[in-house]
Amino acid sequence: MNSVMNVTFPASLDLIVIGGGPAGYSAAIRAAQFGNSVLLVEKERLGGACLNSGCIPTKFLWETLNLEKKIKRAADHGFAHVPARPEFSLVQQKKNKAIDIIGHGLQNLLASYPITIIEGTAHFTGHRQVAITTRDGAITEAQASKIIIATGSRPRDIPELGIDPIRIINSDDALRLGGVPKTMAIIGAGAIGVEFAFIFAGFGCDVTLIEKESHILPAEDGELSSEVKKLLQRQGVKVIESAGTLEPLIRDAEQVLVATGRQPNIETLNLPAAKINFNENGITVNAYLETSQNGVYACGDVTGKNYLAYIAQAEGIAAAENIHGGKNTIDYSTTPRVIFSQPPIASAGKRPKDCDPAEVIAGRFPFTANSRAFIEGERTGWVKVLVEKKTGLIAGCQVIGAEAEALISIISMALKRKTTVNDLKREMFFHPSMAESIFGACEDAFNKCIDLPNKI
Repeated sequence: MNSVMNVTFPASLDLIVIGGGPAGYSAAIRAAQFGNSVLLVEKERLGGACLNSGCIPTKFLWETLNLEKKIKRAADHGFAHVPARPEFSLVQQKKNKAIDIIGHGLQNLLASYPITIIEGTAHFTGHRQVAITTRDGAITEAQASKIIIATGSRPRDIPELGIDPIRIINSDDALRLGGVPKTMAIIGAGAIGVEFAFIFAGFGCDVTLIEKESHILPAEDGELSSEVKKLLQRQGVKVIESAGTLEPLIRDAEQVLVATGRQPNIETLNLPAAKINFNENGITVNAYLETSQNGVYACGDVTGKNYLAYIAQAEGIAAAENIHGGKNTIDYSTTPRVIFSQPPIASAGKRPKDCDPAEVIAGRFPFTANSRAFIEGERTGWVKVLVEKKTGLIAGCQVIGAEAEALISIISMALKRKTTVNDLKREMFFHPSMAESIFGACEDAFNKCIDLPNKI
């Protein structure tokens, strides 16, 4: 990162942003677009956990395995020779290069705006005053009319296990491994644990996935959870649900990956000095992302509400606009949720268990009936749409299969705009495309899908 040392600031800045992840850099750019003088403080690398140790590196590894899967099907399209398997150490090098390239692009993006960047840590010394300690130990004082806290989060540990960088590791450590362990026990089968289970199993590791709840992906629809469990088992992953004492389950594993969620980075901020309310789950904010201290906002993972980069970015933009008199709020009920299993799953809105069966109907379209899925060899999966009987409004959707992350974005927009199933049915979806499955599911809700056998 291009750091700035011994910077001379105006007597009072318009805005200080603490943290350069998706929430922080988005807020800084939006504020700069309003003509504000902005100081951005980042302690490590711009891009935060998403770019450096989260969604970007994990999706690079996922895409490597997805590409391998497609290569294995190359013979179906006339290819006579199939390349060898990817080499993990080389994949890691390519992944790190991709992170560097994207990070450099982010630096250039920020440099195009009047934003001053300091590489260091910041803590409050007063209401809207901070002390910034740079990497060389120099301390700089700064104050601003407004402050946005966007310090992100880090992997949550299991204290009784400790973190042994050799054997017991977290998700950050897992992305730095130079080779694939023979055996790995993953503690926690939420989104992080499931994605890493697919990744390491895909590279040849003998993986055991451990979940204390009654089923993996406890926050998701039960049917999706069951389908993902089957996919994991097909890859040779041993899935343990309703797990009890951990020690016997991890005793023989060469590597133990703790994937029990994330926790906000608030300890070094000295929040009491600014009289900002917080608890162990994060900084408390109102609907407009303002903290208990007037003029100080918090967004992204540090609030402890959602640990998703795209939500953090939306909150960062909203916070910057609210500083300028906006009244922007985030509707979390329509937010798409995606997990990159093999194939990926996605959902938005209500789950079947959230609904009264007497008040909703479900339509389902399998990818086995989708011609694009056939061409791409991606026939595993389906789209399920939940529809309110009384109003015809889309209530929710679940997807499993290729391009799930793109398909669910269509449904998320429909939910936000309170779209009815008839509205969606009147849209024309390109043929052949995976998106046609949304149309098919909407039609199936009323037994009218022309691409499925007669059910009557």
